[in-house]
Amino acid sequence: MTENRVDELVKECKRQEESCMYTSAGLYIWQKRATLWKNIFVVAPIILGGVASSQILAGTGEGWAEYVAAGLALLAGFFPAIFEALGMDMRAREIGAAAGEFTNLRDRFRQLGNFSADATFEDLSPQFEQLMDRMDSVRQTAPPLPERFFEKGRKKIAAGDYDFKADS
Repeated sequence: MTENRVDELVKECKRQEESCMYTSAGLYIWQKRATLWKNIFVVAPIILGGVASSQILAGTGEGWAEYVAAGLALLAGFFPAIFEALGMDMRAREIGAAAGEFTNLRDRFRQLGNFSADATFEDLSPQFEQLMDRMDSVRQTAPPLPERFFEKGRKKIAAGDYDFKADS
């Protein structure tokens, strides 16, 4: 009976390891995308405002240049509002922190599952429960992973991007 409980706990460690692996991979991909968009929305208004106020447009003497400058200045002013309205403040640091914690948990579940086959259920269970408490905590604070990033992470894992030479 005890051996069966240990086997089931080791299987659950493998399930949690896999779950953490997919989640962390998706979160890292999402973090890269969030950082890119955040940088675009910070840099673009600076560039647009600079071009709008540049002497290049003002010195052309063309009537259309004033309209272009006004349009660029207006667009530069819209970027922060668009960024907020679309909820694009994706908290790249929070996403990265969650990805790091899921990666740590992946490794801990793997280690617990691999090195605990000879342990008793009484020794293994408290360690597993401690890891599950950490998992519950990170799940409560991590932003929900969009499906498209989960799928991209899954494809990267299936392609072998996260395989280790030591495992081959």
